[in-house]
Amino acid sequence: MTPDSPLAEFEFSSGAQRGSRLTLYANRLLHHGGDSMETVPLAQLASVRVAFERDPRKLNWAIGLLVVALLLVAVSGPMHGGVTALAAGIKEHSGRESLDSLLLASFSVLGAIARSLPMFAALLAAIAAALAALFWMGLTTLTLSFAATERFYAVRGRNPLLLQFAELVATQLAARKG
Repeated sequence: MTPDSPLAEFEFSSGAQRGSRLTLYANRLLHHGGDSMETVPLAQLASVRVAFERDPRKLNWAIGLLVVALLLVAVSGPMHGGVTALAAGIKEHSGRESLDSLLLASFSVLGAIARSLPMFAALLAAIAAALAALFWMGLTTLTLSFAATERFYAVRGRNPLLLQFAELVATQLAARKG
């Protein structure tokens, strides 16, 4: 094996670095993606960490949006029924034309809003389901720690290939520090 031949490679298929790749050499780690390239000498690397994580904020948002969607569905029926009854009452007891027509127009707008609430609730429920799915999938994150900073590389889901790559980087780092 020549000193410039790669020991391991990992290509990002998802996440923010999709399409880029990490390549481990005997003395450096290379991140190459699109229009950029970064070389990290292993002598500058302090530690390597890899972890599977789930973001609890996504689950909290999903639960909150689902509760709001259920409340909208629960309110839309009675609201539509009440507005329709008020509009019917105004039509029966027409007195002053201008005030009656203004109230009737206002009630018809409120009725339209009440009819659209279930569709809006369905949209919120779909967003909540997507957030819950993203929470469940989680991220596998590789963290490279230096003296003053850290670099994060993340892929969606539980990724054993990134774990193996991190183990090879850690082994190479330990051999250099040895």
